[in-house]
Amino acid sequence: MKSCLVMLTKVFPFDSGEEFIENELPITAKAFDKVVLIATSTADNAIRTRAVPYNTIVHRISASEIMRRVKPQMIKNFFHIPVAYYGPREKKSIGGSPMRRLYLAYFIAKGKAVAEKSSGLLKKMDLSQYDAIIFYSFWFYDTALAALELKGACSAKRCATYSRAHAYDLYDEKSITHYLPLRPYLLENLDRVFPCSDDGSNYLKTKYPESSDKVSTAWLGTNDFGTGPSKVGTEFHIVSCCHIVPKKRVVLLAQALAMLSGSGLKLKWTHCGGGNGLEKLKAYSTKNLGFMECRFPGELNNTELMKFYKETHVDLFVNTSDSEGLPVSIMEACSFGIPILATDVGGTSEIVRNGENGFLLDADLTPETLAKEIEHIAHMPLPELQKLRCASRKIWESDFSADKNYRLFAERISRPNI
Repeated sequence: MKSCLVMLTKVFPFDSGEEFIENELPITAKAFDKVVLIATSTADNAIRTRAVPYNTIVHRISASEIMRRVKPQMIKNFFHIPVAYYGPREKKSIGGSPMRRLYLAYFIAKGKAVAEKSSGLLKKMDLSQYDAIIFYSFWFYDTALAALELKGACSAKRCATYSRAHAYDLYDEKSITHYLPLRPYLLENLDRVFPCSDDGSNYLKTKYPESSDKVSTAWLGTNDFGTGPSKVGTEFHIVSCCHIVPKKRVVLLAQALAMLSGSGLKLKWTHCGGGNGLEKLKAYSTKNLGFMECRFPGELNNTELMKFYKETHVDLFVNTSDSEGLPVSIMEACSFGIPILATDVGGTSEIVRNGENGFLLDADLTPETLAKEIEHIAHMPLPELQKLRCASRKIWESDFSADKNYRLFAERISRPNI
Protein backbone atom coordinates (compact mmCIF):
# COMPACT_ATOMS: atom_id res chain seq x y z
CA MET A 1 0.00 0.00 0.00
CA LYS A 2 1.46 3.34 -1.05
CA SER A 3 0.93 6.15 1.43
CA CYS A 4 1.27 9.93 1.45
CA LEU A 5 1.44 12.22 4.48
CA VAL A 6 0.14 15.78 4.11
CA MET A 7 1.59 17.71 7.03
CA LEU A 8 0.37 21.20 7.94
CA THR A 9 2.72 23.45 9.91
CA LYS A 10 2.80 27.18 10.63
CA VAL A 11 6.16 28.21 9.18
CA PHE A 12 8.48 25.19 9.22
CA PRO A 13 10.81 24.73 7.32
CA PHE A 14 10.96 28.49 6.61
CA ASP A 15 12.60 31.20 8.72
CA SER A 16 12.68 30.27 12.45
CA GLY A 17 10.17 28.58 14.71
CA GLU A 18 8.75 25.08 15.24
CA GLU A 19 12.29 23.82 15.79
CA PHE A 20 11.02 20.61 17.35
CA ILE A 21 9.74 19.48 13.94
CA GLU A 22 13.40 19.22 12.90
CA ASN A 23 13.71 16.19 15.19
CA GLU A 24 10.42 14.58 14.18
CA LEU A 25 10.17 14.89 10.40
CA PRO A 26 13.21 12.79 9.40
CA ILE A 27 11.81 9.85 11.40
CA THR A 28 8.12 10.28 10.54
CA ALA A 29 8.87 10.65 6.83
CA LYS A 30 10.38 7.15 6.71
CA ALA A 31 6.94 5.65 7.37
CA PHE A 32 5.50 7.14 4.16
CA ASP A 33 6.28 6.92 0.46
CA LYS A 34 5.73 10.66 0.05
CA VAL A 35 5.38 13.63 2.40
CA VAL A 36 3.78 16.89 1.29
CA LEU A 37 4.64 19.57 3.84
CA ILE A 38 2.62 22.79 3.67
CA ALA A 39 3.73 25.76 5.77
CA THR A 40 0.44 27.62 6.12
CA SER A 41 1.41 30.98 7.62
CA THR A 42 4.76 32.22 6.35
CA ALA A 43 6.09 35.71 5.80
CA ASP A 44 5.82 37.06 2.25
CA ASN A 45 9.58 36.94 1.86
CA ALA A 46 10.09 33.70 3.82
CA ILE A 47 13.42 31.95 3.41
CA ARG A 48 13.71 28.18 3.65
CA THR A 49 16.19 27.55 6.45
CA ARG A 50 15.78 23.87 7.33
CA ALA A 51 16.47 20.70 5.36
CA VAL A 52 13.76 18.08 4.81
CA PRO A 53 13.95 14.35 3.93
CA TYR A 54 14.44 13.30 0.30
CA ASN A 55 10.81 12.14 -0.08
CA THR A 56 9.34 15.45 1.12
CA ILE A 57 7.90 18.16 -1.10
CA VAL A 58 7.56 21.60 0.49
CA HIS A 59 4.95 24.26 -0.27
CA ARG A 60 4.22 27.49 1.54
CA ILE A 61 1.26 29.82 1.91
CA SER A 62 1.84 33.40 3.00
CA ALA A 63 -0.03 34.69 6.04
CA SER A 64 -0.95 37.88 4.18
CA GLU A 65 -2.59 35.90 1.39
CA ILE A 66 -4.65 33.93 3.88
CA MET A 67 -5.73 37.07 5.72
CA ARG A 68 -6.98 38.64 2.49
CA ARG A 69 -9.29 35.66 2.15
CA VAL A 70 -10.22 35.58 5.84
CA LYS A 71 -11.38 39.13 6.47
CA PRO A 72 -14.50 39.25 4.25
CA GLN A 73 -15.54 35.70 5.16
CA MET A 74 -15.04 36.36 8.88
CA ILE A 75 -17.61 39.17 8.75
CA LYS A 76 -20.13 36.89 7.00
CA ASN A 77 -19.49 34.14 9.53
CA PHE A 78 -20.06 36.50 12.44
CA PHE A 79 -23.65 37.09 11.38
CA HIS A 80 -24.30 33.62 9.95
CA ILE A 81 -22.14 30.95 11.55
CA PRO A 82 -22.24 27.79 9.40
CA VAL A 83 -24.65 25.32 11.01
CA ALA A 84 -22.20 22.40 10.76
CA TYR A 85 -19.85 24.09 13.22
CA TYR A 86 -22.42 25.60 15.57
CA GLY A 87 -23.50 22.74 17.79
CA PRO A 88 -25.20 23.10 21.18
CA ARG A 89 -21.95 23.00 23.13
CA GLU A 90 -20.33 25.62 20.91
CA LYS A 91 -23.35 27.89 21.37
CA LYS A 92 -23.14 27.44 25.12
CA SER A 93 -19.40 28.23 25.14
CA ILE A 94 -19.94 31.44 23.18
CA GLY A 95 -22.95 32.55 25.19
CA GLY A 96 -23.58 36.22 24.64
CA SER A 97 -19.92 37.14 24.10
CA PRO A 98 -19.33 39.11 20.86
CA MET A 99 -15.58 38.53 21.25
CA ARG A 100 -15.99 34.76 21.35
CA ARG A 101 -18.39 34.85 18.41
CA LEU A 102 -15.88 36.89 16.42
CA TYR A 103 -13.12 34.45 17.39
CA LEU A 104 -15.18 31.54 16.11
CA ALA A 105 -16.00 33.42 12.89
CA TYR A 106 -12.29 34.10 12.35
CA PHE A 107 -11.29 30.53 13.19
CA ILE A 108 -13.70 29.00 10.66
CA ALA A 109 -12.69 31.48 7.96
CA LYS A 110 -8.98 30.85 8.62
CA GLY A 111 -9.29 27.06 8.59
CA LYS A 112 -11.30 27.08 5.38
CA ALA A 113 -8.91 29.54 3.69
CA VAL A 114 -5.93 27.34 4.55
CA ALA A 115 -7.81 24.29 3.28
CA GLU A 116 -8.78 25.95 0.00
CA LYS A 117 -5.27 27.12 -0.71
CA SER A 118 -3.77 23.76 0.32
CA SER A 119 -6.29 21.92 -1.87
CA GLY A 120 -5.19 23.99 -4.85
CA LEU A 121 -1.57 23.02 -4.22
CA LEU A 122 -2.44 19.33 -3.84
CA LYS A 123 -4.49 19.28 -7.06
CA LYS A 124 -1.35 20.18 -8.99
CA MET A 125 0.23 16.95 -7.78
CA ASP A 126 -0.65 13.41 -8.86
CA LEU A 127 -1.82 11.87 -5.57
CA SER A 128 -4.04 9.26 -7.25
CA GLN A 129 -1.22 6.73 -7.00
CA TYR A 130 -1.51 6.63 -3.20
CA ASP A 131 -3.85 4.17 -1.50
CA ALA A 132 -3.72 6.08 1.77
CA ILE A 133 -3.46 9.81 2.41
CA ILE A 134 -2.98 10.98 5.97
CA PHE A 135 -3.64 14.62 6.89
CA TYR A 136 -1.60 15.69 9.92
CA SER A 137 -1.88 19.05 11.65
CA PHE A 138 0.98 19.86 13.98
CA TRP A 139 -1.31 22.19 15.94
CA PHE A 140 -4.79 21.62 17.39
CA TYR A 141 -5.89 24.87 15.85
CA ASP A 142 -7.00 26.23 12.46
CA THR A 143 -4.77 23.76 10.59
CA ALA A 144 -6.68 20.91 12.29
CA LEU A 145 -9.89 22.29 10.79
CA ALA A 146 -8.11 22.62 7.44
CA ALA A 147 -7.03 18.97 7.67
CA LEU A 148 -10.66 17.92 8.14
CA GLU A 149 -11.74 19.99 5.14
CA LEU A 150 -9.04 18.35 3.03
CA LYS A 151 -10.08 14.88 4.18
CA GLY A 152 -13.63 15.64 3.10
CA ALA A 153 -12.41 16.06 -0.47
CA CYS A 154 -10.05 13.07 -0.39
CA SER A 155 -10.75 10.22 -2.80
CA ALA A 156 -8.05 7.80 -1.66
CA LYS A 157 -9.07 4.35 -0.37
CA ARG A 158 -8.03 5.41 3.09
CA CYS A 159 -7.98 8.94 4.45
CA ALA A 160 -7.38 9.91 8.05
CA THR A 161 -6.81 13.12 10.02
CA TYR A 162 -4.61 13.53 13.05
CA SER A 163 -3.57 16.52 15.14
CA ARG A 164 -1.04 17.16 17.84
CA ALA A 165 -1.96 19.48 20.72
CA HIS A 166 0.50 21.49 22.78
CA ALA A 167 -0.47 24.38 25.08
CA TYR A 168 -1.89 27.58 23.54
CA ASP A 169 -3.95 25.37 21.21
CA LEU A 170 -5.23 23.16 24.04
CA TYR A 171 -5.94 24.97 27.33
CA ASP A 172 -9.01 27.23 27.06
CA GLU A 173 -8.17 29.29 30.12
CA LYS A 174 -4.86 30.39 28.59
CA SER A 175 -6.70 32.15 25.76
CA ILE A 176 -7.49 35.85 26.13
CA THR A 177 -11.19 35.02 25.86
CA HIS A 178 -10.89 31.83 27.96
CA TYR A 179 -12.30 30.05 24.92
CA LEU A 180 -10.88 28.06 22.02
CA PRO A 181 -13.14 27.51 19.00
CA LEU A 182 -14.54 24.22 17.73
CA ARG A 183 -13.14 21.89 20.38
CA PRO A 184 -16.20 19.58 20.30
CA TYR A 185 -16.31 19.60 16.48
CA LEU A 186 -12.60 18.87 16.06
CA LEU A 187 -12.59 16.09 18.65
CA GLU A 188 -15.65 14.47 17.16
CA ASN A 189 -14.35 14.50 13.58
CA LEU A 190 -10.58 14.03 13.82
CA ASP A 191 -9.47 10.41 13.88
CA ARG A 192 -7.22 11.11 16.84
CA VAL A 193 -5.73 13.99 18.82
CA PHE A 194 -2.26 13.60 20.34
CA PRO A 195 -1.52 16.01 23.22
CA CYS A 196 2.21 16.27 23.93
CA SER A 197 1.67 15.61 27.66
CA ASP A 198 -0.45 13.43 29.93
CA ASP A 199 -1.61 16.66 31.53
CA GLY A 200 -3.00 17.78 28.17
CA SER A 201 -4.63 14.40 27.53
CA ASN A 202 -6.28 14.39 30.96
CA TYR A 203 -7.49 17.94 30.38
CA LEU A 204 -9.25 17.03 27.13
CA LYS A 205 -10.63 13.74 28.46
CA THR A 206 -12.06 15.46 31.54
CA LYS A 207 -13.57 18.36 29.63
CA TYR A 208 -14.83 16.30 26.68
CA PRO A 209 -15.47 12.79 28.06
CA GLU A 210 -17.60 11.90 25.05
CA SER A 211 -14.44 12.05 22.92
CA SER A 212 -11.97 10.56 25.39
CA ASP A 213 -11.35 7.57 23.11
CA LYS A 214 -9.98 9.98 20.48
CA VAL A 215 -7.23 11.34 22.78
CA SER A 216 -3.79 9.76 23.26
CA THR A 217 -0.57 11.24 24.66
CA ALA A 218 2.35 11.40 22.23
CA TRP A 219 5.43 12.90 23.87
CA LEU A 220 7.80 14.88 21.70
CA GLY A 221 11.49 14.03 21.81
CA THR A 222 14.99 15.31 21.15
CA ASN A 223 18.06 13.86 19.48
CA ASP A 224 20.99 12.33 21.30
CA PHE A 225 24.19 14.37 21.34
CA GLY A 226 25.64 12.69 24.40
CA THR A 227 26.16 14.33 27.78
CA GLY A 228 27.80 17.67 28.50
CA PRO A 229 31.41 18.09 29.64
CA SER A 230 32.58 17.68 33.23
CA LYS A 231 32.73 20.63 35.57
CA VAL A 232 35.86 22.77 35.54
CA GLY A 233 36.37 25.47 38.16
CA THR A 234 34.05 26.71 40.89
CA GLU A 235 31.47 28.68 38.90
CA PHE A 236 27.85 27.61 39.24
CA HIS A 237 26.53 27.94 35.69
CA ILE A 238 22.79 28.50 35.24
CA VAL A 239 21.16 28.32 31.82
CA SER A 240 17.69 29.31 30.65
CA CYS A 241 16.40 28.93 27.12
CA CYS A 242 13.23 30.41 25.66
CA HIS A 243 11.82 33.19 23.55
CA ILE A 244 11.49 36.19 25.87
CA VAL A 245 7.76 36.85 26.13
CA PRO A 246 5.72 37.70 29.26
CA LYS A 247 4.49 34.17 29.96
CA LYS A 248 8.07 32.87 30.15
CA ARG A 249 8.80 35.31 33.04
CA VAL A 250 12.57 35.30 32.51
CA VAL A 251 12.72 38.51 34.53
CA LEU A 252 11.85 36.42 37.61
CA LEU A 253 15.12 34.56 37.18
CA ALA A 254 17.05 37.81 36.75
CA GLN A 255 15.44 39.23 39.90
CA ALA A 256 16.22 36.05 41.85
CA LEU A 257 19.86 36.17 40.79
CA ALA A 258 20.09 39.80 41.91
CA MET A 259 19.10 38.67 45.40
CA LEU A 260 22.14 36.36 45.51
CA SER A 261 24.68 39.17 45.23
CA GLY A 262 25.78 38.68 48.85
CA SER A 263 25.56 34.89 48.92
CA GLY A 264 29.23 34.27 48.26
CA LEU A 265 28.37 32.06 45.30
CA LYS A 266 30.36 32.42 42.10
CA LEU A 267 27.51 32.55 39.60
CA LYS A 268 27.26 32.60 35.85
CA TRP A 269 24.05 32.90 33.81
CA THR A 270 23.51 32.25 30.11
CA HIS A 271 20.13 32.91 28.54
CA CYS A 272 19.64 31.46 25.05
CA GLY A 273 16.80 33.03 23.12
CA GLY A 274 15.65 36.30 21.59
CA GLY A 275 12.40 38.22 21.66
CA ASN A 276 11.13 41.73 22.26
CA GLY A 277 12.11 41.56 25.92
CA LEU A 278 15.78 40.80 25.32
CA GLU A 279 17.07 44.37 25.47
CA LYS A 280 15.18 45.10 28.70
CA LEU A 281 16.60 41.92 30.20
CA LYS A 282 20.12 42.95 29.22
CA ALA A 283 19.59 46.40 30.71
CA TYR A 284 18.32 44.93 33.98
CA SER A 285 21.31 42.58 34.14
CA THR A 286 23.79 45.36 33.47
CA LYS A 287 22.29 47.37 36.30
CA ASN A 288 21.71 44.61 38.86
CA LEU A 289 23.91 41.62 38.05
CA GLY A 290 27.32 43.20 37.82
CA PHE A 291 28.65 40.82 40.49
CA MET A 292 28.33 37.81 38.15
CA GLU A 293 28.92 36.88 34.52
CA CYS A 294 25.87 37.13 32.26
CA ARG A 295 25.72 36.10 28.62
CA PHE A 296 22.92 36.65 26.12
CA PRO A 297 23.82 34.97 22.81
CA GLY A 298 20.33 35.67 21.45
CA GLU A 299 18.32 33.34 19.27
CA LEU A 300 20.27 30.21 18.37
CA ASN A 301 19.27 27.66 15.80
CA ASN A 302 19.07 24.07 17.01
CA THR A 303 22.52 23.15 15.71
CA GLU A 304 24.09 26.08 17.55
CA LEU A 305 22.22 25.30 20.75
CA MET A 306 23.22 21.63 20.74
CA LYS A 307 26.85 22.65 20.15
CA PHE A 308 26.62 24.99 23.15
CA TYR A 309 25.36 22.21 25.44
CA LYS A 310 27.90 19.73 24.10
CA GLU A 311 30.83 22.07 24.75
CA THR A 312 29.68 23.88 27.91
CA HIS A 313 29.26 22.56 31.43
CA VAL A 314 25.88 23.61 32.83
CA ASP A 315 25.06 23.11 36.50
CA LEU A 316 21.36 23.96 36.40
CA PHE A 317 18.65 24.63 33.82
CA VAL A 318 15.86 26.97 34.97
CA ASN A 319 12.37 27.38 33.51
CA THR A 320 10.06 30.01 35.06
CA SER A 321 7.06 29.84 32.68
CA ASP A 322 3.53 30.38 33.96
CA SER A 323 2.19 27.86 31.41
CA GLU A 324 3.64 25.08 29.29
CA GLY A 325 2.75 21.99 27.31
CA LEU A 326 5.77 19.81 27.97
CA PRO A 327 8.86 21.92 27.26
CA VAL A 328 11.23 20.69 24.57
CA SER A 329 13.86 23.00 26.10
CA ILE A 330 13.78 20.84 29.25
CA MET A 331 14.03 17.64 27.17
CA GLU A 332 17.15 19.03 25.51
CA ALA A 333 18.74 19.95 28.84
CA CYS A 334 17.91 16.54 30.33
CA SER A 335 19.50 14.77 27.36
CA PHE A 336 22.82 16.37 28.30
CA GLY A 337 22.44 15.30 31.93
CA ILE A 338 21.57 18.73 33.37
CA PRO A 339 19.49 19.08 36.58
CA ILE A 340 16.27 21.08 36.20
CA LEU A 341 14.53 23.72 38.31
CA ALA A 342 11.11 24.52 36.86
CA THR A 343 7.61 25.67 37.61
CA ASP A 344 5.06 22.92 38.04
CA VAL A 345 2.82 23.86 35.09
CA GLY A 346 1.30 21.85 32.25
CA GLY A 347 3.17 18.61 31.70
CA THR A 348 6.48 19.75 33.21
CA SER A 349 6.18 17.27 36.11
CA GLU A 350 6.23 14.45 33.55
CA ILE A 351 9.90 15.15 32.85
CA VAL A 352 11.01 16.94 36.02
CA ARG A 353 10.58 14.34 38.78
CA ASN A 354 10.77 16.30 42.02
CA GLY A 355 13.91 15.42 43.97
CA GLU A 356 15.02 12.90 41.34
CA ASN A 357 16.42 14.95 38.45
CA GLY A 358 15.52 18.40 39.73
CA PHE A 359 12.90 20.35 41.62
CA LEU A 360 9.45 21.77 40.92
CA LEU A 361 8.26 25.18 42.05
CA ASP A 362 4.76 26.61 42.45
CA ALA A 363 3.52 28.46 39.39
CA ASP A 364 3.06 31.64 41.44
CA LEU A 365 6.65 31.65 42.70
CA THR A 366 8.38 34.84 43.82
CA PRO A 367 11.96 35.92 43.11
CA GLU A 368 12.72 35.26 46.79
CA THR A 369 11.56 31.65 46.54
CA LEU A 370 13.50 31.10 43.34
CA ALA A 371 16.66 32.63 44.82
CA LYS A 372 16.48 30.35 47.87
CA GLU A 373 16.04 27.26 45.70
CA ILE A 374 18.96 28.19 43.43
CA GLU A 375 21.16 28.77 46.50
CA HIS A 376 20.06 25.44 47.98
CA ILE A 377 20.98 23.54 44.81
CA ALA A 378 24.29 25.40 44.40
CA HIS A 379 25.29 24.31 47.92
CA MET A 380 24.40 20.65 47.41
CA PRO A 381 27.33 18.20 47.75
CA LEU A 382 28.82 17.11 44.45
CA PRO A 383 27.66 13.47 44.80
CA GLU A 384 24.05 14.65 45.18
CA LEU A 385 24.36 16.94 42.17
CA GLN A 386 25.81 14.03 40.21
CA LYS A 387 22.79 11.90 41.10
CA LEU A 388 20.54 14.61 39.68
CA ARG A 389 22.62 14.70 36.52
CA CYS A 390 22.48 10.94 36.02
CA ALA A 391 18.72 10.90 36.65
CA SER A 392 18.13 13.61 34.06
CA ARG A 393 19.91 11.60 31.41
CA LYS A 394 18.13 8.36 32.35
CA ILE A 395 14.68 9.99 32.25
CA TRP A 396 15.46 11.39 28.83
CA GLU A 397 16.71 8.01 27.55
CA SER A 398 13.60 6.27 28.85
CA ASP A 399 10.87 8.70 27.83
CA PHE A 400 12.02 11.55 25.60
CA SER A 401 14.34 10.15 22.96
CA ALA A 402 13.32 11.45 19.52
CA ASP A 403 14.23 8.19 17.82
CA LYS A 404 12.05 6.16 20.19
CA ASN A 405 9.06 8.51 20.42
CA TYR A 406 8.81 9.50 16.77
CA ARG A 407 9.16 5.94 15.50
CA LEU A 408 6.19 4.99 17.67
CA PHE A 409 4.23 8.05 16.56
CA ALA A 410 4.93 7.41 12.88
CA GLU A 411 3.71 3.84 13.31
CA ARG A 412 0.50 5.05 14.93
CA ILE A 413 -0.43 7.51 12.20
CA SER A 414 0.71 5.45 9.23
CA ARG A 415 -1.20 2.29 10.12
CA PRO A 416 -4.95 1.96 10.74
CA ASN A 417 -6.45 1.12 14.11
CA ILE A 418 -3.31 1.82 16.16
